[in-house]
Amino acid sequence: MTRDESQVTNNAGAIPDADARRLAETTFDRNVVVVAGAGTGKTTLLVNRFVHTLMRPPAPATIMQVIALTFTNKAATEMKVRLRERLAALRESGSRDEEGSHRGFVRGADLRAQYGLSTEEISDRARAALQELEKAQIGTLHSFAAHLLRLFPIESGVDPGFQEDDGTRFEEHFAAQWELWLDGELGPDGKQQGLWRRLLGQLGLEQLRGAARALCNELVPLETLAAQGGGGASPPALRDWLAHLGDRAAKLLAAHDRPERRKIESVLAASADALRLLVERGVDGLADLAPEERDEIGRDLGSRPPIGWSDDDFAEAQAARRVAQAALASDRAFVEDLLTVLAPFARRVRTGFLEEGWISFDGLLAKASALLREHPAIRERLKREYRAILVDEFQDTDPVQYEILLFLAERPGRCAPSWREVDPEPGKLFIVGDPKQSIYAFRRADIEAFDRVVRKLTRGADPPFELVTNFRSHARVLESVNVVFDRLFRAEENVQPPNVPLAPRPDRRGGAVSPGVEVRLIVAEGEEAFDAATATRVEAEQLAAWLKDELMAGERLTDSRGSVRPIRPGDVALLFRKLTQAQEYLDALRRHGIDYLTDGEKHFYRRQEVVDVVNLLRLVENPHDGVALAGLLRSPLGGVTDRELYELRERGAFDYRQPERLDGWTGRSRASVRSLYERLREVAREAARRPLPEVLDLLYARLPVLELAAASLHKEQAVANLLKVRELAAALAARPHLTLTGFVDLMIGRLAEQPEEAESALAEESPDAVRVLTIHKAKGLEFPVVILPGLHHGPGGGGESALVAQDWSSGVWGIAVGEKQNLGAVLVREKMGIREEAEQRRVFYVGMTRARERLILSGGLTRRPSPGSLLALLAEASGEALGDPACRALKIGAAAIPQTVLTLGERVARTRAVATADLAPDPRWTEVAQRWERRDRVWEEMCAVPRALTPSRLAEMKAEPAWPIHGAPEAERARVLGTLAHRVLERWDFRDDPAKLADRIDAACRVGVPKELESAGEEIRDELRMMFTTFADSASYADLRRATILGREVPFAIRWDRGIGTAQMGSQSPPQSSVLSPQSCVMHGVIDLIYRLDGRLWIADYKTDRLAPEEMPERVATYRPQAHAYVQAVVEALGERPAGFNFVLLRSGRTVTVEAEPSPGQREASPS
Repeated sequence: MTRDESQVTNNAGAIPDADARRLAETTFDRNVVVVAGAGTGKTTLLVNRFVHTLMRPPAPATIMQVIALTFTNKAATEMKVRLRERLAALRESGSRDEEGSHRGFVRGADLRAQYGLSTEEISDRARAALQELEKAQIGTLHSFAAHLLRLFPIESGVDPGFQEDDGTRFEEHFAAQWELWLDGELGPDGKQQGLWRRLLGQLGLEQLRGAARALCNELVPLETLAAQGGGGASPPALRDWLAHLGDRAAKLLAAHDRPERRKIESVLAASADALRLLVERGVDGLADLAPEERDEIGRDLGSRPPIGWSDDDFAEAQAARRVAQAALASDRAFVEDLLTVLAPFARRVRTGFLEEGWISFDGLLAKASALLREHPAIRERLKREYRAILVDEFQDTDPVQYEILLFLAERPGRCAPSWREVDPEPGKLFIVGDPKQSIYAFRRADIEAFDRVVRKLTRGADPPFELVTNFRSHARVLESVNVVFDRLFRAEENVQPPNVPLAPRPDRRGGAVSPGVEVRLIVAEGEEAFDAATATRVEAEQLAAWLKDELMAGERLTDSRGSVRPIRPGDVALLFRKLTQAQEYLDALRRHGIDYLTDGEKHFYRRQEVVDVVNLLRLVENPHDGVALAGLLRSPLGGVTDRELYELRERGAFDYRQPERLDGWTGRSRASVRSLYERLREVAREAARRPLPEVLDLLYARLPVLELAAASLHKEQAVANLLKVRELAAALAARPHLTLTGFVDLMIGRLAEQPEEAESALAEESPDAVRVLTIHKAKGLEFPVVILPGLHHGPGGGGESALVAQDWSSGVWGIAVGEKQNLGAVLVREKMGIREEAEQRRVFYVGMTRARERLILSGGLTRRPSPGSLLALLAEASGEALGDPACRALKIGAAAIPQTVLTLGERVARTRAVATADLAPDPRWTEVAQRWERRDRVWEEMCAVPRALTPSRLAEMKAEPAWPIHGAPEAERARVLGTLAHRVLERWDFRDDPAKLADRIDAACRVGVPKELESAGEEIRDELRMMFTTFADSASYADLRRATILGREVPFAIRWDRGIGTAQMGSQSPPQSSVLSPQSCVMHGVIDLIYRLDGRLWIADYKTDRLAPEEMPERVATYRPQAHAYVQAVVEALGERPAGFNFVLLRSGRTVTVEAEPSPGQREASPS
């Protein structure tokens, strides 16, 4: 122990962790890691450490030599404000410093005693720091990364004047580039059509778009991903992980095997074999796995261990089976194809975005990390320039940020190629974090990476300093939190930290009348349990009634000075895992007259006030927009009923430029509609002469948009959202050539896509509104009363459409799209699943530790409890007493948590009772019911009809196939051959020398034979040559040489009133009705050839089928629906009925004609 440490220890205060706090602030001979539990005052600790860094002799750092980083801009601002206050106090005289010091902050007397400094020395150093404070690097790691890139733009490869993008710009850039790129790739000049066919045969285009979007992330190293994702050897770390799993599976099998194996032993044996083959030979080795073993691996082991198996052993067996099954589903060839197609596009998108002068938040980190890794001289310069690095919320930092910090903390004179080899300089890093509060895995926070970095910094010898004194919560709250998480936090290296019990502040004053934790649960009357949705509705109603009638009416809060006041709505917070779970509770609060304020919702583009103002803009830009006018009239601005809306439409009064059409209308809203029309006319006239932001100002000035928003349910929040629309317009107005029309189109697109966008933050919190927010959003906040409602809800959410992620500790990259993945994705997903389950416990911990005085855990007991719910975790900690109406308190360790179990009929909902009356039967309802029945039948008929059909699809909809169905390889070969034949004829001049057909065939085969059929390329070429030799010698070809070609490969789209009714195709097609019927759909296709011969119009379709003469009539019958569709298309397009439809059989050179206008019963094919 150093002299300073001894002195600090001897001066320990009354709180349990006083020694740890002072040692953490004053230890400079090694890197310091502080584990700061919830509410333990880490901001004070960080400020004190900062001050000691600036004051400590013999060579104190200047404020410009210190980097202080935290997770959010808000936290960084708070740190800067606290540091400014402390430095300002230290700048003053000693007596004033002593009197004005905030408890817990380092004082001048402490610095004089610790370092022997004079008051003048302290004052001078504080004054110098204050003068440079605004230039100091105190902020988020993203802002520091941006600072580095601006210092070294050439080395970083960025525009020195780059702008940081919050994601909006990139999404627009990506969408535009995707459409442009697809046009080239899938067009006739695309060079990878074989690859595209293979990909689109297994995935949809939207899934591929999701994969492309994921690959465009700057943090994804495309070269490394290609090496791991495709045909390269598995990384050593992946093989080691698989080997470890295989060894554990083999040992489990040896321990539990028996002569007559049960399902679990059989599954485990097959899984162990699969893992062994993977380690020995990679994915290719799985080909030797016996079919019966594959079947065994696919069997589900259930959720409970069989007799003789412990829970831990059963969990390991489940993991071995899960990994083996996922490995069997891996598809290396598919991933190779995917990266071959999409990686060049991702590079193009990234480069284009940078060239436009933008960089994403992830791009900031990727570029900064690369700058430090690839430029040793710059890294060395920065290491010497910055002498101290302070990091807050270290558990929420992602691995790329760890790399940046480790590179900067490296010993001078060294330059490790990766974070693993970095040797940190002692005393340079000071990090504060709490792994128990690591809940940002969706932002790439990685608790395994956290553990590894902490071990590197402490070298396994110096344990972190632990802060356990909680200055936030009442002792009764902490008592319950401690006992619950002693049971829920099962320590596992790199997955879950152990629980560190929190100690209450010894001299805590004030509080609530009834402090502590309580559980409130809803159960159904009788034997039938609630489903989840019903439980939520009932719980929400009961909770709102309890809030109003009991909590608000009876609870009192006492502050530290002894003043007592009633609890206010602003003292209460409802915390959810996801705000999508909150709607029922918000509705209940509204019904009971309780104001609330949501924080963190990302539904800006779903807010009604935003939709209404976009409708206004649409009408100003385009007076003919009837949809926007209908929406506006039904909004508070118009206030018309559905009936009045119908009347206005019938009167032709759907045009605000013609208010005279309202004359004579007697609707009750006529005055408001006339006034609205007049205001819209004024705004539209002036808007054409004003910049975009001023158009919004004009709307808000001339129409009561803001006033109606203020009077709406969401009050200030609605007004703030409307002002945010104006801010968006001002921000976008800087874009070149963005007009009002462009802005309207942009907003319409966002309303349709509904991207996540936070509502405008309110400047002040209201004491008269309950706060509603997510647990993630509440992190770092505290409230007198916290309610965790909906404990029975599952975690919710689904997987991403595409996963491209790294397991940072091992360096393994995984890529997965739909059911397709590489082997690395097996490891990444397995670790993700384990970490997500552990993180849910930490989310529960963060939620419970937000409460100062009272914590209410509320939920419903449901028919099928969700295994991932917080209620399941509470049951794990409390046992079977949870939900038992006879149990008034849950005994968990030394704590007794009060429990209230309410049945559905135990409390009466506070919704206003509605008087009922006897209703006599009304014959009019019979007619209404019949109309609804007819409507339902029509709706079902319309739903049964596809929106679009092709002529080929009509043939497929026959009851039975007209010819044998070939196997997949043969069918694919036939399809390719037909495609190539059409490609040859698409631009062939029938008057040309047929001998030149061979060159055309060779050219078509070179680009059109897919990779999987390359081995059969010569056979396909020979078959095509033989086919076209026969065709060129036929009478059919001679006719085409004489004909006038009107069109080749002619696309069409027409309305088709046949729907799926192909049974009538054998009779003459009736004329198409001008009225859309329930059987209507769109018929689209491509006609091979339209030509005129001997003055008559003909349609031709090339066929490459192999046909014997006796098969011809039956086959042609299957083509008749196709022929009629083509004829109808030509009639509607050209206004002329063709003489007939010719099927040109290329193999035989024959033409089979289907007459265009046969009479019923006489529709026969006439071969020629």
